Amino acid sequence: MLTISQFADQSGISPSALRFYQRKGLLVPASRRENGYRVYAPGQVADARFLSSLRAAGISLSAIREFLRLDGPAREAMLGAWRREMAARLLSLQIADQYLRGMGASQPPLHLEHWKEPSVLVWFPATAPEGPLPFRADVLARKRELLRRGISVLTSGYVRTLDLVDGQLHGEVGFRIQPRRRLPRGARRQDVPPTLFATLECAARDEKAAHRVFRFLHELGFQPEGLHLERYLPGAPDGYLLMIAVQRMQPAAFAAERRSGV
Repeated sequence: MLTISQFADQSGISPSALRFYQRKGLLVPASRRENGYRVYAPGQVADARFLSSLRAAGISLSAIREFLRLDGPAREAMLGAWRREMAARLLSLQIADQYLRGMGASQPPLHLEHWKEPSVLVWFPATAPEGPLPFRADVLARKRELLRRGISVLTSGYVRTLDLVDGQLHGEVGFRIQPRRRLPRGARRQDVPPTLFATLECAARDEKAAHRVFRFLHELGFQPEGLHLERYLPGAPDGYLLMIAVQRMQPAAFAAERRSGV
């Protein structure tokens, strides 16, 4: 059996940390000696190192406590959740690193919006004559409809223009909502994985906004990935937020382009 000092030396964990884990019920000494001092079993060294490793990986004490109570399949499911959370945190750090590397001393006009969790967008068809922010009335009407049905709307309305026929714009207005099974009649559901958007606030008649976004994306080391949205902003009757889904350019490619000045 090992005293706390001996156990700390073997495990590489300080006595104060061992006492903390004991108070939290995560690593209790195996037995007591006649003088009342608690002692650890040699087999607990691996348990202590495992516990310390989970803490170093950012796992909370409550999550560790739950994990230790579970059996094999449940533990594997919990490990899967931890891996996904860690991947999301790592992506956030990589995004921040890429953004900072691409910045100059002045604030860039392009910003980032990261949907860290899977999201649900609900879309409604819309038609309107050409003009600035043509689908504003549809956005307001559909939002009222969703709220009347008790559907939580997480953000202001999104717009996608799909076609122009005889002076009429055809498109969709949509909203990011809490997941639910049933949607209003005529609505289309779109499941969106965790996504990084580059955003640029644009004037309603800004015809070169998309061109500027692509230029800024290139400067910051990102490339377009697919989803392209316009978000109508409350209290901004003459502008909208252009949102383009992006992914990080591979570091080697980004560095090469920076060196070549492309």
